[in-house]
Amino acid sequence: MKSAPIILLFLLLLSCGTSNAQGKFKEVWNERNARKEAVIKAGEPWLSPMFAPAYTADAGLLISGGMLYSFRANKNDSISQRSSLPATIFYSTKGNFGIQAHLKTFWMEDKFRFDASLVIRDKDNNYYGKGFDQIEATHQSDTTTLYHETNSSLDIDLIYKIKPSVFIGVSFKPAYVVTKSFAKPVEDDPYRSQFADTYFLNGIGGQFAYDTRDIVVNAWRGVYVNLAAMFYDNLWGSKYDYQEYTLDARFYKTLTRPGNVLAFRWFTRSTYGDVPITELSDFSGGKNLRGYLLGHYRDNTTAFLLGEWRYTFQKNNGRLSKSGMVIWLGAGSIAPDVVGLTKWVPNGGVGYRLELQPRMNVCVDFGVGRDSKGVYFNFVEAF
Repeated sequence: MKSAPIILLFLLLLSCGTSNAQGKFKEVWNERNARKEAVIKAGEPWLSPMFAPAYTADAGLLISGGMLYSFRANKNDSISQRSSLPATIFYSTKGNFGIQAHLKTFWMEDKFRFDASLVIRDKDNNYYGKGFDQIEATHQSDTTTLYHETNSSLDIDLIYKIKPSVFIGVSFKPAYVVTKSFAKPVEDDPYRSQFADTYFLNGIGGQFAYDTRDIVVNAWRGVYVNLAAMFYDNLWGSKYDYQEYTLDARFYKTLTRPGNVLAFRWFTRSTYGDVPITELSDFSGGKNLRGYLLGHYRDNTTAFLLGEWRYTFQKNNGRLSKSGMVIWLGAGSIAPDVVGLTKWVPNGGVGYRLELQPRMNVCVDFGVGRDSKGVYFNFVEAF
């Protein structure tokens, strides 16, 4: 065929063009990485943007974008870790909208830490009830479980080191919640109907922590134990009076080499008093049991256990690459109190890691629950 030489010539030119483009991209990428390493080594701030799709069973397909901003509070402070501000914004095919930002800062040679989290969610949600029995007897649909929730919350922690690895702190948690458009069974639910549709909550509390992690946002070794108590009261403007107690215990162990890590987490949260449905304990979410619908399992008390293997790939020269993977298994439970935590549901998943900055990853996780699954996009590790 006369056209054969023309086709071969076209493919050859395309191959050369693609090769040149790849070479140019690799050159630009290497130059940027070299500049990033120099800037971070000098203690200067660095911003890493990221865009990715995600999917969760409750929100549907998500278009998500964000950034990871890191800096040193004091360039002359070689003891404090590098501070970070990961932030994401998303919009879903179901009309859900959300913003999250989590600031972790280190000051005065790590004698003082200031953390703050802002979470804004405007979304359709589902309320199946309170406790395993009611939840498992409720079928999800727009006419049985659906309602709309707008939740804006701020979590502020002021933490001071009183001795090596030992910290105490005070916490403030204001939140403004609007719930509306209830399916009839949700509107008539005996527990939910005790509370107003719109309310302001304000919690003040304290915490005690033991922390030997090498890097807070992505530990390869160490132990972290945090005991915290929060008190919501009319005296400081909260619509409802209730108490919240949490235990968060984590363990990290490097196995055969750096970047090959086994991590465990045990978390318990108990609430007492007049607790609205949006504030009941729940083990789902991108930082907890990934794969479960947010708010599916609610009660006064929750607990979950996670074990995660984190593996960073190596280059041919033996140095760590920018890519890695994780595999996790876990289980969660809810009950009216700690004694009642006898029924557990399974969880597991896999994930991909891409290091945007030293020991700071963008994380894409696929999690599976007993009857749901989801893909999650986050900056820094789940724990």
